Amino acid sequence: MPRSLFRNVRVLGATPRFAAGVQGLTEAVLLAERAPQAVELSIHFVTPGRMHELNLEHRGVDKPTDVLTFPGSGSGTPYAKFLNETVLLARVEGDNACVADPSVLAERRALLQELGDIYFSVEYISMRCSCRPTHCLRFHDYLQAALTHALLHALGYDHATPEQWKRMTKRERFLRHRLSVWRRRWPGCLQELDGVEMLMSPVTR
Repeated sequence: MPRSLFRNVRVLGATPRFAAGVQGLTEAVLLAERAPQAVELSIHFVTPGRMHELNLEHRGVDKPTDVLTFPGSGSGTPYAKFLNETVLLARVEGDNACVADPSVLAERRALLQELGDIYFSVEYISMRCSCRPTHCLRFHDYLQAALTHALLHALGYDHATPEQWKRMTKRERFLRHRLSVWRRRWPGCLQELDGVEMLMSPVTR
C-alpha cells in the first residue's frame, strides 16, 4: 500500500511510534475513501480532562469521551454531506466500485480538502476497556475502530438517522476488512496501534 500520500495530515500529542501508526491507518482510510491527496486534517491526542472540557463545551455533555470529530469546511457543510450521500447511494457494497456520475465524484474530491480536527483520548479508551471488558472491544481493536469512525465523520459521514447509521456501519465493516487485507498483503506496512506505548509515555498533552 502506498505511504506518505497525504502530507497535510498532522498527528499531534502522540509518541513517535504511535504517531506513525496513526498516520498509516489514517492514510489507509483516506486512500480507501478516495480522498484527494491535498486533504488537511489534524488529529490531536489529549487527556481525558481535555476531552471532558471539549465534550462539555461543544456537545453539552458533562463527562469525557473517547473521540470527537469537528468536521472542516470540506466535510461539515450541508452541500458536502449531500455529495457524500449521492456517492454513497451509488456505491456498490463489497468491492468499493462506484457508479456515481463522474462529475459528482470529481466535485466531491475537490470539496473534500479541509477535513477539520479529531480529538482522541487513549487514556479514556484504556479506562473504559478496563472497567467494562465485556462491553468493549479489545484495547487495540477499540483504538482502530474509534479512529476509523472519527475519520469517516471527518469525511462527511453521519449517523443522525437510521439509514445514515446503516450506511456508516457498513462502511466501517468494509474498511475493517480492507485494512485486514492490506496487512496480510503488505506485512509491516500498516502497523497496529500500540496504545500501551502511549499510556507509558511522559508526553504532555
